[in-house]
Amino acid sequence: MKLMIKLGCVLCLMLPLLACARQDAVATTQTNEQGCTRIRSVGPQDPFKEPPPLKQACLGPYLLEIPQNYFYNQIGAEHDGSYALALEYPSLQPFKPGERMGLTFDISVRTVTINYNYVDRVDVQVPLRLSYDRGADSKNSPEDSLDSRIEGASFDGLTPYYIDMESIRKYYRSNGKRESAAIMQPGWHTDWFLARDKGGEVQTVIKCTPRAVTDSGVEYRDGKMVKNASFGVARCEHIFVVAELDTLVRIKYPREGMRAWQKIEARARDLLTASMKNKDRESKP
Repeated sequence: MKLMIKLGCVLCLMLPLLACARQDAVATTQTNEQGCTRIRSVGPQDPFKEPPPLKQACLGPYLLEIPQNYFYNQIGAEHDGSYALALEYPSLQPFKPGERMGLTFDISVRTVTINYNYVDRVDVQVPLRLSYDRGADSKNSPEDSLDSRIEGASFDGLTPYYIDMESIRKYYRSNGKRESAAIMQPGWHTDWFLARDKGGEVQTVIKCTPRAVTDSGVEYRDGKMVKNASFGVARCEHIFVVAELDTLVRIKYPREGMRAWQKIEARARDLLTASMKNKDRESKP
């Protein structure tokens, strides 16, 4: 009798564990807040597969279908639906299937990373404007204001606003920073480059490792951009909007690519348009 009672107690203790061990079926689809439903990549994925299969991703209400080797991880969207794309500089073509597995410095420095961000509830121009004009907050630090930068001569459709390190150092000295602090060095900051339309409205914002940092950190070997022996890599962040899709686009690439900014922007825009599966969806009012 006592044995039966003990066995019963053991079973009672094990039941919760057995319930926890039972796994629910893995969902094969995922729907985001804007109602876009994508097919998830479930189970082991083969980044080396050729031809690369199409994988689905959502951009707000829009469904995209993109060959998996275009994705930064070369297997598709992450489990939460987030994703980025990666192209090779200067060709702006995708990496070969599986080439980004075991990412090396050489592959990293010639990567053009593209992030598409759907902007909901506010006008898509707002985050673009905040990238170069923070309003009252810009008075807190000279690097955040166009007025406290050094405007240069326009080139390639861009107007440069160089960092003024004299103003930067003066500001941070007054705030108790030591001369040896990293923020007192040019490499901690960025030069800005703005493109405007015919009406003077800012369309594109590019922020790059400043001109005071003369070493690009890269060189060419056998026609490929690779890391050189110096420390660090000069890079740019490129921001623009696709207004009709309420989308803010952020691109990162080696600073050498700034001269080809229009080509890079057009490539990112065209890739988005070509990947849309439900192009008939209307933008939010």
